[in-house]
Amino acid sequence: MTRLRALLTGLAQVGALLGGALLLVAVGVTCASVGRGLVGRPILGDSEVVEMCLGIAVALYLPWAEMRGSHVIVDVFTARLPARGLAWLDAVMRGCVALVATVLAVQTIDGTYGQWDRERATMFLELPYWWGYAGAAVGLALWTVTAFFVAIERFSEARHPA
Repeated sequence: MTRLRALLTGLAQVGALLGGALLLVAVGVTCASVGRGLVGRPILGDSEVVEMCLGIAVALYLPWAEMRGSHVIVDVFTARLPARGLAWLDAVMRGCVALVATVLAVQTIDGTYGQWDRERATMFLELPYWWGYAGAAVGLALWTVTAFFVAIERFSEARHPA
């Protein structure tokens, strides 16, 4: 399991770094657009680039957050549960996250094919929509794998507490 964890953590880290690079592109385009807008010459299609970059970046961050256990956890109602109960609840919730990740990945992959078939493109730059869907699908597919891995880890820990 430790080799697989190392592999998935490495892939998730690469995804997060790519997501960070896309965020830098989005920030650069936004700054350039604001600067040019001040002199009356906005950048055509700037919002198209920013939207696509941000959508892909979010999907690429999710596997990293999953591997690090960085998702938001609200423990107001569970704070008084015993450790074993918390471990089982965490395992079940991680399983639910894995199922949600699966649904999102499958739907995004289906959307990628749909956009490809329709040959839809953005209005100004004519960027194919499927590019954004495909980029997000990669992140969501990796999130699905990491979510199932973490869920299995948590179930194992709940069954065999240290």
